[in-house]
Amino acid sequence: MSRPTAGAAMGGGRAFVDATGTPVPLRGPVQRVVATDPEVGALLVELGARVIGCAGPLDGAEPVGAERAPDPQAVAALRPDAIVTGLSDGRHDLADPAVLGRLRQAAPVVAVDLARRAATAADLRALLGAVNPPPHRSRGRHED
Repeated sequence: MSRPTAGAAMGGGRAFVDATGTPVPLRGPVQRVVATDPEVGALLVELGARVIGCAGPLDGAEPVGAERAPDPQAVAALRPDAIVTGLSDGRHDLADPAVLGRLRQAAPVVAVDLARRAATAADLRALLGAVNPPPHRSRGRHED
C-alpha cells in the first residue's frame, strides 16, 4: 500500500500530507518559508520559493540557527507561512526533536524526503503552487 505524499495537497482546502504521512493544516497561501537546513533551502530556492530564513547558511535567507537546529524564536520572528524540514527515519530531521512542537507554534511544519528528489520537488510544487495565487500575467496586445 502506498503512503500518502505531500502531493495529496488539496488546493484551497489548506490540507497537506507531508513525507511523514502526517496531514499538515495550512493557515493560508504558502508564500514565505523557512528551511531547517541548507539542502532543503536550496531545493526550495530552485523551485522559486521565497525562503526568508534558514537554519544554516543559505544566500539571501535570514539565519535562524545552526543547520537542523533552528531557534524557534528566530523562526517565529520572521512570520513564515510554513517551515520545511528534511526527513530522517520517517521523522522530521531536526537535531533536537523536542523543537518540533515549538516550531509548530510559529507555523505549519512540513517534512520532505530529499532522498526522493523528483517526488520531493513535485510535493514542494504542490505545497507552493496549490495554495499560492496564480502568478500575475502580462497583458496581451488585445488587453491594452
